[in-house]
Amino acid sequence: MRSILLACAMLLAPLPVLAAAITGVQLEQGQGGIERLRLNTDSAVTPLKIFPLGNPDRVVIDLPALRATGIALPPGYAGTLVRGVRFGQFDAMTSRIVLDVARPVKIVGSLSLPNAVLIDIQPFGQPSMAASPAPNLPAAAPAPVATPQATKPLIVIDAGHGGQDPGALGLRKTREKEVTLAFARALKDGLLRTGRYRVAMTREGDQFIMLPERVNVARKLKADMFISLHADSNPRPEARGLSVYTLSETASDDEAAALAERENKSDIIDGLDLNTADEDVASILIDLAQRETMNKSSILAEKLVENLHPKVTKLPNPHRFAGFRVLKAPDIPSILIEMGFLSNADDERLLNSREYQSLVVGSVIKALDAYRQE
Repeated sequence: MRSILLACAMLLAPLPVLAAAITGVQLEQGQGGIERLRLNTDSAVTPLKIFPLGNPDRVVIDLPALRATGIALPPGYAGTLVRGVRFGQFDAMTSRIVLDVARPVKIVGSLSLPNAVLIDIQPFGQPSMAASPAPNLPAAAPAPVATPQATKPLIVIDAGHGGQDPGALGLRKTREKEVTLAFARALKDGLLRTGRYRVAMTREGDQFIMLPERVNVARKLKADMFISLHADSNPRPEARGLSVYTLSETASDDEAAALAERENKSDIIDGLDLNTADEDVASILIDLAQRETMNKSSILAEKLVENLHPKVTKLPNPHRFAGFRVLKAPDIPSILIEMGFLSNADDERLLNSREYQSLVVGSVIKALDAYRQE
C-alpha cells in the first residue's frame, strides 16, 4: 500500500518550476581568437557542466532548468568561431545550450554574475590570452606556438575535480578542487620560470571537465607529459603523505583492447594509420605503444620519488599503480600525484601552506629535469 501511495504522489507532483530565465544572448570577440558567450539572465545562474565535443565540433553548456525564448545568434554577429546556438530541455532538471563551432575549441574561462553567465572559448593552437573585460575571469591556458620555443617539452597539468565536483572535503572544509587548482597554478608558474618547458592546463578556473576530455586536451596538443594533481581522503585518518600513481598492467591491457575496437586507429600511435591493418596486428601495435608509454611514466614517477624534498612526507611504497582514467593516454607519459590526504589534519594544514606547495612544485620540476636527462 505504501508503494502505491508513493507512486500516486509522484504522479500528482507538480513539474519543476523554471524560476530563472535567459533574457538575451551576446557574443563578443577578444584577442587570441577568444570568443565570449554572454547569457543574460534575470537571476544568478551557475552552469552544471561545460564541455566541448567533436564530430561535429560543438560546445555543450548544461544549466539548471530555466526558461528561454528566441535563442539565436545576435543580429550583426561577425565572429568566425561560433556558427550557431541552440537551446533545449535536456531533462526535467537540466536545460542545455549547444554552440556549433567551426573548429575544435577549448574552454578557457567561465564566470557566473548576478545577471549573466560568461563563457570564453578559444580554438586549439591559438596563443592564449585573457579576453576583455570580465572581472575575475580565469586566464586562458598557454598553448604551443610556431616559434623556436616549440622544441621545449609541453607539460599538460590537470587540476583534479572542479565545478560541481568538489572532490574530497577536508576536516576544516578544505575542498580538493581548490587545492589542486592552487598547486596546478604554482607548478605552471614554476615550470615557465625555468624557461625549459611549455605548459598548458586542462582547467584554469572552477570548471567541470569530464575525465576523457582531460586526456583529450593533452592528446590534441600533442603533449610530452601529463601530470594530474589530487588531494584525496582516506578512511584511516592517520594515513598521510604524498604518493604518485602510474597505469597498472591490467588496466593497460584492457585499455589497449578497447582502443583497438573503438578508436580511430590513425590517431593512436603518432599518426600511424592502422585502419588497413589486421585487427590483431593493430591491437598488438597499440599495446606495444602503451607499454612503452607505461615504462616512461614509471621512470617519471620514480624520478619524482627520488627527488622529493626531505620535508615532504611519503606514503609507504609511494610509487603505486591503478587504472585511473586520466592515465590512459596510449602515447603520453602520465602520472597522477596524490599530494596528501585532506582526511588527515596535518596533511590538510600542509596542503593549505605555501611552503609545502613550494616544496612539492620544486620536487616535480627536479623530477622532470632528471627524467629528461635520462
